Amino acid sequence: MFIALLLGLLVAATAHAVVSGRRSRRAVAELFLVYVLVGYCGLAMVVVGVFGLAVPARAAAWLGWPPGNPFQLFASYAMLGMGAASMLGLWLRGRYLVGPAVAWAVFFGGATFGHLCDLGRRGMSHGAALHVFLTHTSITLLLVALLALGAASAGRGDSATTSAS
Repeated sequence: MFIALLLGLLVAATAHAVVSGRRSRRAVAELFLVYVLVGYCGLAMVVVGVFGLAVPARAAAWLGWPPGNPFQLFASYAMLGMGAASMLGLWLRGRYLVGPAVAWAVFFGGATFGHLCDLGRRGMSHGAALHVFLTHTSITLLLVALLALGAASAGRGDSATTSAS
């Protein structure tokens, strides 16, 4: 489900970049970063956070956590806060995007490490490792790459647009 959302967001960002005529590397990187932050790290993670708070037993079963795990409460509030901060990227562009992108890259990078350690203890299947890579690891790498692309071209005279178009 989440990988389909990510792919849909990347397709939408590509179409938006083509239709809007964005050409500079920095402008395109910022546009893609906004789509990933607002759609995946923002809206989707707010929904996951609300799910974790509203129906904790179902959320625990879905996430593979023991019921009543206090970390689930913490993670749900973290997702709500970081998700809300990410959705602000729709209006607050430019340097603002660095904060939510770094926060989510660290969160998903840590989640990758935690999942792989847990899968190692329980015996990792190829499918489980692929799932972790396609969700958490790919988001971490994508966020870091988009930040790097935007920053690398910032010193070359490229200008990113700050409109919400």
